[in-house]
Amino acid sequence: MAKYEPHDTFYRKARERGLPSRAAFKIEELLARFKLVRAGARVVDLGCAPGGWLSVLAAAVGPRGRVAGVDLAACPAIAANVVTLVGDIRVPASVAAVAAALGAPADLVTSDLAPRLSGVAERDQARMLVLARAALECARALLRPDGAMVVKLFMGGDCGEAVEAFARDFAQVERTRTRASRPGSSELYMVARGFRAAARGGRPVG
Repeated sequence: MAKYEPHDTFYRKARERGLPSRAAFKIEELLARFKLVRAGARVVDLGCAPGGWLSVLAAAVGPRGRVAGVDLAACPAIAANVVTLVGDIRVPASVAAVAAALGAPADLVTSDLAPRLSGVAERDQARMLVLARAALECARALLRPDGAMVVKLFMGGDCGEAVEAFARDFAQVERTRTRASRPGSSELYMVARGFRAAARGGRPVG
């Protein structure tokens, strides 16, 4: 088993670049590998605090793009093209506020949401799936047709159910790990592309 090293290469790189956490390198890798956004894109980041993903997303979309982040905890808007809100993504009013802040349907929705861990794998996996489904509901309201999504999951017996749920709304769904994930971590990321808004009768909020 790989040894857990709290101050490993990605931790040190985050400190050197002034990033809040190593998590920034996870979305940076996924954006590059799957070519998920381009300059001028609009992105929603669910569970945006403490802001590591926001930093990377803001740079990826550039000054003509826009990033809207939402979290239960307050998070600073780290760039001119970023707006952050305090809200619960399971509440329709919060989703509507995100849509209004973004100003147009999103090209990409990202979610690094995770439950407070109990240490009981089955319980944590179940809570993670609840958050993944909540993120999917947000995407149905916010994404443009053919848009994309990135969602964190935990490996486990029910992971396939989440993939099946997303496959009903997206043309292509893949599971992957990132180099910046901690050694031994059960986390993986689901990358979903080709949002089928018309097939689901989806309509952006706002």
